[in-house]
Amino acid sequence: MLTVKERKLILQWNHKGKTQQEIAELLDCHQSSVSRLLEKQRLRGIVFNLPRSGRPTKLSKMVLARLRYKISQMIKKANKNFCAVSTKQVAEVIGQEVGKTYSHRHVERLLHKMDFSLVTPRPKHVRHDQRKVDTFREEFKKNFRRSMWTTS
Repeated sequence: MLTVKERKLILQWNHKGKTQQEIAELLDCHQSSVSRLLEKQRLRGIVFNLPRSGRPTKLSKMVLARLRYKISQMIKKANKNFCAVSTKQVAEVIGQEVGKTYSHRHVERLLHKMDFSLVTPRPKHVRHDQRKVDTFREEFKKNFRRSMWTTS
């Protein structure tokens, strides 16, 4: 994506007679990016991105921060050995907080956006303790058919 400064440079260089390929090489971007920007300027008269239409999200930054705190507390209380919860459990918390049901995949995107990490059992680790790994795998298989999330 081109910055505002780069967009202004493209317009200046185009006005001075440089080709799209020359401008692309100077900015180290693709020629089609330059072409799209010049076309946008020709049609609309502006090169800035306009606000897009669509339904506004119910998950503002404040709501996401509150959810992050609640999920972090839930993770800490969930299991002393692993500190993790399933996506399904998080979806229920989000549903209670927002009043809307989100799909499994959307909940994963939201967790990623809130800086949570997906956890899966590993075969070996630097601080490998086989007993803990076996316990984790058994609990993981037994209790969680879906993915588990934890803080970063």
